[in-house]
Amino acid sequence: MRISPKKLVVPTPEESKLAGEILEKLSSHLSRARRVDLTLSSSSGAVEHVPVPERALELLVEILRQTAACNAIAVVPVLQELTTQEAADLMNVSRPFLIALLEKGALPFHKVGSHRRIPLAAVLAFKASADDARDKALDLLVAR
Repeated sequence: MRISPKKLVVPTPEESKLAGEILEKLSSHLSRARRVDLTLSSSSGAVEHVPVPERALELLVEILRQTAACNAIAVVPVLQELTTQEAADLMNVSRPFLIALLEKGALPFHKVGSHRRIPLAAVLAFKASADDARDKALDLLVAR
């Protein structure tokens, strides 16, 4: 899958250091509570407490972890649809192999004009399932 350079965020060393500090503080709170409220304060002195959904908090922690490690980050909406080439790239397979999977019904898709579009969520689920099957097969081979 190609990620637009506009969507890719590469942290500066200062951002990386700050992310590490925030991650440390946030992690200590998470170990004690499942729910977190963030306090927002503006320069005008207004203060607001905002509850953060658990899944969003998990994503925030992962973003902070990657930023602290100086890794580039991109957030991709799960509802996004991929072209056949993007899906093949994400799955690390050839485009003709992916199209064969689509034609066998292994992955859902729809057409926009003459072009196939595949839901990202379906590609990720298929990839996870294939990865699990491969790992189990490798475990069996190692056990022999």
